[in-house]
Amino acid sequence: MRKRLLFILIICAPALLAAQTPPPESAIITNSGSTNTAGFTITVRSDGTGTLSVQHRALRAVAIPHDVTERFFTDLQAMRAQNPPPQFCMKSASFGSRTSIAWRGWSSPDVQCPPRSANMGMLATDVKAIEAAAGVAPGMLHRIGLPPDIRKIPSETPEVQPT
Repeated sequence: MRKRLLFILIICAPALLAAQTPPPESAIITNSGSTNTAGFTITVRSDGTGTLSVQHRALRAVAIPHDVTERFFTDLQAMRAQNPPPQFCMKSASFGSRTSIAWRGWSSPDVQCPPRSANMGMLATDVKAIEAAAGVAPGMLHRIGLPPDIRKIPSETPEVQPT
């Protein structure tokens, strides 16, 4: 009888522990990109894991430091509770992009705009830290020029013969 009870406990223990641990929640950071830079999406989970997709290319797994992840979700909660109105700021039509966060059915204002509150400033700082942890660098987002077969390379000019 004891062996049977011990066997049942060993079999059921992982399921009981899993039931007590809430699944990680997710937030999605989206950068729209612009004429000259590729957009990207970073999915951040509360356990510090995530994915990065640049310009709709394949996903790449990323690891975000625990302290950054914790601070990000704390600041997100504070910002959502504040429920700020949409925020717009002047940007170049060609080079401007928009970065926002979607979390629990709520979408943040553009975190690239100058912050109108301390919460917004902290959230913008968190997003920059997450971008750095995910390997998003300004240089990697520049688009590559046209393929070589699109532009015609001029042929060498024949030498001019003296007359």
